[in-house]
Amino acid sequence: NVMAVRTRRAGGGQGERERVQSLCEVESSILEKHWGPFDLIRMMERCALSCCVEDDDGGLVGFAAFHHAPLVGDFKPSMWIDDVKRMWSTNMGDGEDVDYSNTLVLNFFHSEHAHEEQALNEVLKMAFNTFSQVEHVLLFIPVSIPLFKPLLGNFEPLVLQADVKNNYGCYHVNRKEVVGEVVVRLAMVEDHDDLMPIFKAQNEDADAYGEFFLAQMIQSQDETNKALVAELNGKAVGILGVTGDMSLAALQEAFELETYDFLVQGYAEAAVKLHEDHVARERMRKEEHERQVQEMLAEARRAAREEVEEEYSQMMDERADKQEEEDADKTPEELEAEEKEREEMFDQELAQRIEAAEEEALMEIGEFLAHPEPSVDLQTLSSNTVCITLFCLDPRLDSQVHKLLEPALDLFPDKEYCILTKRHTARQSSLIHLFHPVPEKLGCNFSHALYICHRASLLWPMQVSRAGEGDVEEVSDFLEGEQSKDQVLSSLRDAAKLESVFLARLEGQLSAIAVVTPSKEPATFSKWFELEQFMSPGLYGSDEHLELLHLLVNPIFLKRVPEILRELLRITETFCLHASVRDAKAMPRAYDTLTYIPCRRLAPSSPPQDLDPAKTALEPNLPMPEGPPALLHTNFRLLSQPKKDLDDRIVIIGGSETSVGFADAIMSVPYLNLHRVSYVSSGGLSLRPPLYKRRSLSLSDPEYRQHAVSRGCRVVEGNIAQLDREEQVVSVRMDNGETVEMKYDHLVLAAGFRDTIMDRLQLWDVDGVFSPFNLYQEDALHAWLKNQPNLQNLNVVIFGSSLDVFVSARRLQEEGVAGSITIACPHKKLRPTGDERVDELVVEAAKRSGVQLKTGCDIREVEQRAQRVTGVVTKEVREFSVLAPFVQSFLYSAS
Repeated sequence: NVMAVRTRRAGGGQGERERVQSLCEVESSILEKHWGPFDLIRMMERCALSCCVEDDDGGLVGFAAFHHAPLVGDFKPSMWIDDVKRMWSTNMGDGEDVDYSNTLVLNFFHSEHAHEEQALNEVLKMAFNTFSQVEHVLLFIPVSIPLFKPLLGNFEPLVLQADVKNNYGCYHVNRKEVVGEVVVRLAMVEDHDDLMPIFKAQNEDADAYGEFFLAQMIQSQDETNKALVAELNGKAVGILGVTGDMSLAALQEAFELETYDFLVQGYAEAAVKLHEDHVARERMRKEEHERQVQEMLAEARRAAREEVEEEYSQMMDERADKQEEEDADKTPEELEAEEKEREEMFDQELAQRIEAAEEEALMEIGEFLAHPEPSVDLQTLSSNTVCITLFCLDPRLDSQVHKLLEPALDLFPDKEYCILTKRHTARQSSLIHLFHPVPEKLGCNFSHALYICHRASLLWPMQVSRAGEGDVEEVSDFLEGEQSKDQVLSSLRDAAKLESVFLARLEGQLSAIAVVTPSKEPATFSKWFELEQFMSPGLYGSDEHLELLHLLVNPIFLKRVPEILRELLRITETFCLHASVRDAKAMPRAYDTLTYIPCRRLAPSSPPQDLDPAKTALEPNLPMPEGPPALLHTNFRLLSQPKKDLDDRIVIIGGSETSVGFADAIMSVPYLNLHRVSYVSSGGLSLRPPLYKRRSLSLSDPEYRQHAVSRGCRVVEGNIAQLDREEQVVSVRMDNGETVEMKYDHLVLAAGFRDTIMDRLQLWDVDGVFSPFNLYQEDALHAWLKNQPNLQNLNVVIFGSSLDVFVSARRLQEEGVAGSITIACPHKKLRPTGDERVDELVVEAAKRSGVQLKTGCDIREVEQRAQRVTGVVTKEVREFSVLAPFVQSFLYSAS
């Protein structure tokens, strides 16, 4: 009887390593002859794929290690394929040759003899299913060792080129021989019986479609609706339904599709023409407006002049007779002076009249008001996308799903994009790995998540190479509008720099740019970050680490980032790659492939004396990495484990350290890409410790600056206004006054404490009254203090009883408040910490700093004049004597 086995990835724990070593130690001498000197733990850590084979009882019966280059011989990882082609004939017969992107190497295999055939077959299947682009697996065995079972009969030797000698023989097996190769064709009604079991297994509500749903869909194909079938050995094993007839209006309104030209043809050209026409129209309107203004001003001046001249003429006529008698006794000098005075009066009156007329004319015609630039009428443009309407595939062939999608797009040669929608909580299909998610606009709440794929992203292979001086112009054009443009071009032009610029191209078209440099102090990261959760730092040399400085990728190729990073590691002959994100702005989507590494909690300046640096890769007294330490990391093994896309809509009502910690935790899960997480907090996400509250030990200073949530989710600045649990909708009143509704699948309420006194006394709109329990209120208080002309005479009342009121008083003194600061406590005794001795010390310290303390009082009223606070009235005391009349003051409330 054939005993069943199953294959899984090898774990990285100590127990797993001991099991693999125990499996191989009995025949270690034979294995060394076959595979050369080997280190199992090193292979499990560093190889792209390590497989464990188990029997029905869970016992380990086999182990294999695959990598993107051979680990034996004199092969250099950066050029080993070139060496293979030089020494062996690599023509596989069907026109396909080996290259770096489609070839994997089996570097080690061992199994219990009773399971060896099955084990080899299963690990090869796992290798081909893990790397969908791999078509060939090679292995290298010393020429002195004949090919042995179970490799014999499964691998075929490659023929050495004439006059070439080598100490190793090269053997080959391709995908078709191991998992078979699907043939894609148009669906026929006869495929219904083969496909229905697969469709029902992968669709929970399949019965709702009816018994003959697939047959009816296949039969209804026309020019815009097509169905393709994947066939293996004469049997239909999968189906893909696509349509080119759909309305895009709802998607264009709900999702951020401008990057993809709103999925219509000719959008860029239409937008440019519309902009140019708008600019020309506005220029003509402005010129016409200016012409009308000049005409009206000229007419106003003319009318004003005529009016003044007529009035002056009448005045002169009325005074002519009298003036002649008066002028008879005056000298010529006096007459000239009077004439000059009359002219000056005339000119002055004329100028005033003209100025008034001009103002009246300008008011009549008004200022030039530019018309808003119109947007492109998307409904007039043809669709540039097809949509997936149905998909199911035998899971054993998931790695060949791209072979279904490519011909589906070929049926619509005028379309560039393919989209699919899925319910947010629905199970992911293998097809989703070829698509990337499209962000949803805030408040749109579309019923499904949207994914998109460009036909060019299905092309192979991605060619990665070092950039040269001749690439400067192309790189400059690609980086137009990017903040890092000057830095990348500087690295490209300066040959003396250690940075290297790499270009990724598809069919000659530039698709991505990466700037890397050898990592200078990898041990620094081992000390300050919890790298041991994801790797064994001690198994990597100091020269095997690469630092990613910049990675800029055309959005349509985001799913190809793992391939680009693998090529960077191979070409530079390194094994680990990390990126240090030194600020808290949104992380580029290209970095989603990398794994977020949390920093160590309360890291000491040097490790304990009993810590063994050889095991932990820690070195004493290493400096903290420059800048906010946010570390992203990957290696060959992690790159072969794609993250799972999750579209559950998670809304976190934040404002407290608990909410930040929760958001950080879920956004840092290494095997998940959460696309629909929203963090709601007034003022946004705090990137620093609180200013007017006590510090918490839950977050260190570095953790405040390196929130994972700030790089992986939407931060909404606002507060919860209303909650509808039945409809699963939360209304958020944003800081800018707008209100948006957000649908959720999971709601987390962790807003922390809220000041009820401000609500009770209706003080939120009173100038000089603050309750800085969140970042928004903190910033408002800080800005208000900066605008005060005289902090020396500013009087302050702080209401509350916790340790926060003492922290606030101290902070205000540091800000320069030198007037009286009074803490008003509603209790008879101040107990800020709950420890009697500590409470005494806190109170004494406050008194020594000049803070006044009043207990047993509650705020009854805040006196105000013109919406500005002028005094505080308590239930026990009429008014605090520290508040002099007309002196600006503010109430700070901290419970």
